[in-house]
Amino acid sequence: MKPSASPSEGSARCPRCGNAFDCGRHSEPFECWCREMPALSADRLEPAGRCLCPECLVAEIARTAKGNQLP
Repeated sequence: MKPSASPSEGSARCPRCGNAFDCGRHSEPFECWCREMPALSADRLEPAGRCLCPECLVAEIARTAKGNQLP
């Protein structure tokens, strides 16, 4: 999913990179692209943090997976 150039009803701004992206966090029923992504463990999330854009979420998932690999 590409960042959105213009804000829309479901748009959000990534707290890491500042890119705008479509977010379904507040949709009913919950329908968002992030549901298809592997879950991050609670210790990797900021309790009051905002949603990450697709690119930053993929990068965080990769960092988590790399840290969980056995030597």
